Amino acid sequence: MDYFPGMAVGLILMQTAIVAPILFRTLDLESFGRSIREIWPKFFLALGAIGVLSLISVYLDQGSDDIHLVLSGITVSLSLMCYLIIPATNRATDSGNHGRFNILHKLSVYSTLAILVSNIAFIFV
Repeated sequence: MDYFPGMAVGLILMQTAIVAPILFRTLDLESFGRSIREIWPKFFLALGAIGVLSLISVYLDQGSDDIHLVLSGITVSLSLMCYLIIPATNRATDSGNHGRFNILHKLSVYSTLAILVSNIAFIFV
């Protein structure tokens, strides 16, 4: 049951601490933009899938607490929301709407942070 939250934590750390910084340092701005537009949707879909598997695992485990259902649900709902705002974020970038981009980007970053914290907490509660 604890494997799925660990997978979510690992995926988030890999993406944010290794993949994104390397791409940012090694690619020109245009190539970086194209690359992240391919990677981030898959990242949020993968997080959502891990969340669904965690939710199923918790539901089927007779000894689970409701808090584990809530924490798994956070992963599913926030990763889905992040996935769904990607087109609006891309449109804001393309149109030069920096204010809208900043709001959507912060929403995505804070949601990813909440997913990370909830999956770390999962193991300790």
